[in-house]
Amino acid sequence: MTVQDLTYNEFGASLMREGGGSRLPLSGSFELTFKCNLRCVHCYIPDFSGRNELSTGEIKRILSEAADEGCVWMLLTGGEILCRGDFPEIYLHAKRQGFLLTLFSNGTLLDERIADLLAEYPPFGIEFTLYGLSDETYLKTTGFPGRFTRVRRAIDLMLERRLPLSLKAVAMEPLAGEIDRMSAFCESLGIRFRYDAIVHGRLDGSLKPTDVRSTPERVVEYDATDPERFNEWLKFYRRFVKPTRPTTYLMSCGAGVNSFHVTPQGTLLSCEALPLNGYDLRAGGFREGWYGIVGEIRSRPAAEFNVCAPCELKALCDRCPATALLETGSPDGWIPYYCEITHRRAALLEEEIGHQETADRYRAHAEKVKSGWTPRGAILPRAVRLDVPAPVCGAGGGCAASGCGKAVSPAARPTKLIQIEHPPAVAGGTGR
Repeated sequence: MTVQDLTYNEFGASLMREGGGSRLPLSGSFELTFKCNLRCVHCYIPDFSGRNELSTGEIKRILSEAADEGCVWMLLTGGEILCRGDFPEIYLHAKRQGFLLTLFSNGTLLDERIADLLAEYPPFGIEFTLYGLSDETYLKTTGFPGRFTRVRRAIDLMLERRLPLSLKAVAMEPLAGEIDRMSAFCESLGIRFRYDAIVHGRLDGSLKPTDVRSTPERVVEYDATDPERFNEWLKFYRRFVKPTRPTTYLMSCGAGVNSFHVTPQGTLLSCEALPLNGYDLRAGGFREGWYGIVGEIRSRPAAEFNVCAPCELKALCDRCPATALLETGSPDGWIPYYCEITHRRAALLEEEIGHQETADRYRAHAEKVKSGWTPRGAILPRAVRLDVPAPVCGAGGGCAASGCGKAVSPAARPTKLIQIEHPPAVAGGTGR
């Protein structure tokens, strides 16, 4: 079979398979900025000031170094990427590196100038996030009036230029009742639409965003009432979840194997939401960080109190070391919200397969979690909410993780390694 005979999916799967053993950094995401023109109720960013963010030259250097190491797919995201006035320069530089580029945006700042640039040098994909289907809903979810009108215009600009646009949404409580309408809206335009219900804590440790989560029952109802979504879950479940085996390692996803993330301040991480084993790209090169400290996260063992590592459903669960760290203070923590969703979803899928006894067992576990049961010894979500402003620089807490560059000034950096880890919360498992 020649390269020309491969479909895109076959090409991607083959590349990931061949590159896995050598840890090639094939797929990267780059948060160009934390600046944003919206204030979404579910946002994980604690500081929109843009303090200490990378310069144009620093971003271009890092992109070039990642390309030199074999990166193929690159996501440019934020914040809002168009809040950077140098976005066109950064984008064109990334195109020259040969990346298959994807752009994440809220769409409200996209004008004809940017649309024409993208039409002349098309990206691999563009994704807008929808926060409603009216200006009224956008005011409720983003804090600003008139934003859906702007997004609707941006969608038209993309369609007029036949650019590869898709739309997505977060199935959070303020959008209950609008997800189906969004799907129908996208179908009428011939645009791909997807959604998920993942809302996690902020990077500074605040749990405020989780207030808008949909209930576990509603999340699984979305699965049950959307045939296409349900079939995709069923396919995933049969292929990846059923063969799941217990592990002694913390990580069970692909972060740090073939994928990486760069923060607006230049920290190289294995995952955007997991500030462990970070490497300062202002003090050293991409290759040194990727093949050094960033990859060492893969060998980190799961803690004794990590009740998720041996779980047979962990491949189905949205709880991971990153979400656990943000919500519990420990990458080994347990999150009842995700545990309940996972077991309800698994029960639904097992019923479809015809395994009613297993479905009943999973649903009973979900009900037990809903009633307040917790695994003995597990690290739980914080009992005290961290919804106050971050401490002043140098005072500890979430300052370094929130992106405040003053936490480690350039003159004071003792090393290229950034080891960021929140202290674990007090174990609160009751074993009921």
